[in-house]
Amino acid sequence: MPLIKASEPKTRALILLGVVSFVGPLLEILITGKVEDLSKFDLATTIVSIPLIFWWYHVDKREHDYHAGPLMNGGIVALAIVALPIYFVRTRGWRRGAIATAFALGIFAILLGLGELGEWLGGLFI
Repeated sequence: MPLIKASEPKTRALILLGVVSFVGPLLEILITGKVEDLSKFDLATTIVSIPLIFWWYHVDKREHDYHAGPLMNGGIVALAIVALPIYFVRTRGWRRGAIATAFALGIFAILLGLGELGEWLGGLFI
């Protein structure tokens, strides 16, 4: 039995997040010739990413039978980098929450790498 199943909603959300992280900078460099921080493309990528993060969180919340209040739900949407570690500790305890946070930071690093890869690959085409 594989550790990660591509058919699971949480995995699909992460895969789509990776696609968005890769395609956003790729399209920006192909269309504008450069990638800028806080550009319209960066804003669009963020707007598309937020529902994917919330989808992952919603499925995980259901799996852990966690009933979050509006502050936690809003925190995930507004400031996921702060709210997710709190959520991980609340649903998994300190030890497993720290491991989940480290794993999430690894996913974040991969997403940053995919963005750089998209920018680099787009640069090859212009």
